Amino acid sequence: MEIEKLTKHHKKESFDCGNELLNIFLKKYAIQNQYRYMVGVTYVITKKNLVLAFITLSASSIKKHTLNAKKPYEDIPVLRVARLAVDKAYQNKGFGKKLLKFALLKALKLKEEFGCVGIVVDVKEEAVKFYEKFGFIPVNPLQKHLYQPMYLSIKALS
Repeated sequence: MEIEKLTKHHKKESFDCGNELLNIFLKKYAIQNQYRYMVGVTYVITKKNLVLAFITLSASSIKKHTLNAKKPYEDIPVLRVARLAVDKAYQNKGFGKKLLKFALLKALKLKEEFGCVGIVVDVKEEAVKFYEKFGFIPVNPLQKHLYQPMYLSIKALS
């Protein structure tokens, strides 16, 4: 199964990952965020045009002091994994891992074409271990949030 950019032709109405906010995002906001507002791009894994899993990526930045980085600018460029979800019927089958590897390859390409020091993702507590398997480390947020910001340096990918 290939990863492709989400289009209006993909069937997403029955998607259910077990998280209502992620379900609503895919069904109502992913297309308009991608084509109308241009704030992120959603990629999907499908079967007969039925969405099985998705990841939304966007350009972002992070404050250098957050990472204790020695960089010439206060804001440093990263690729943000804005959302990642797998339909309940397809969880634990490697789709999340496949989508995250796809994002890691995108980050490497960004590094070469525009500049990118790593990947940032805001992680729900139950998903922290998933991201740690890929080498993501917790970042100390400036404020307490519902999510744990995590970071993976581009150097870890090269």
